[in-house]
Amino acid sequence: MAQSLSAAAGSELESVRRLCQRLEFFFSQPVLQVRPLSHGESNQSYYVGTARGEYVLRCYPAESAVCRQQELRCQHAAAAKGLAPAPLCLNNHYQVMLSDYLANGVAYNFRVHGLPILLTALARFHQLSVQTPVLEPGVYLRQLARAVTLSDADSVLMAVLQQAAQQLQQLPQDTVLCHLDLHSGNLLFAKKKLWLLDFEYSQLADSSLDLAAISLHFDLSAAQEQDMLLQYAGLRQQPELTEILTGKLNAAKQLYSGFCWLWYQAQPVYEKQAKRWQQRLQTLAL
Repeated sequence: MAQSLSAAAGSELESVRRLCQRLEFFFSQPVLQVRPLSHGESNQSYYVGTARGEYVLRCYPAESAVCRQQELRCQHAAAAKGLAPAPLCLNNHYQVMLSDYLANGVAYNFRVHGLPILLTALARFHQLSVQTPVLEPGVYLRQLARAVTLSDADSVLMAVLQQAAQQLQQLPQDTVLCHLDLHSGNLLFAKKKLWLLDFEYSQLADSSLDLAAISLHFDLSAAQEQDMLLQYAGLRQQPELTEILTGKLNAAKQLYSGFCWLWYQAQPVYEKQAKRWQQRLQTLAL
């Protein structure tokens, strides 16, 4: 569905409007307004307004292998704690999810909004109880690698990643519900608080992977990284986590960079993004 919509930009909004008319959710509240929101790299989102309310409609690629029921469970749990917009409807036939719309929201800006508000939300999210599989980095790397053709140089990087996965597994584990896609496009500041968006990859994993994502996406310095770990451990009320996470952060950064590199490498239209994450991984591996 998402691909067919993006293929015809001129009729895109009319296609979304017709889609809404087929959803039972809108049978008693006709759609009055549709407009595009910021589009993700694999999903498309639209504002949908009716006389009764305002909503966000997310359209997924038809070929996606992501478990949307798991995504829905994670978002429900986060919404119950005021960390995410409430999900309202998941329709697997049309590959869409409908959620509450947060008016007047802006993308999280590290320099404007600061690190504490993000870490506070993340620590609360990490303490949620949701039944999901546990991410095994080595297994996930092999799954991603099967979708791409690797050169000899790439194989050297894969060896680095497998070593990082083994290192992370051997160190003390802190398995929590991770978001696993923490960048500014998935963080919304609205109503004087931070909201998490897009739980497509959320599952149980080591907390260091989310902290690695923050460091990488917001280009934290070594001093900022240490401050992040100290604040996070305090919010979790586990001061011993500071030392544990310090020992795992570099391996986690390598793995997160590798996940992004391989994911983008499998998508021909994201060659620049793949190259950027590959270069970050090479720098971390030095």
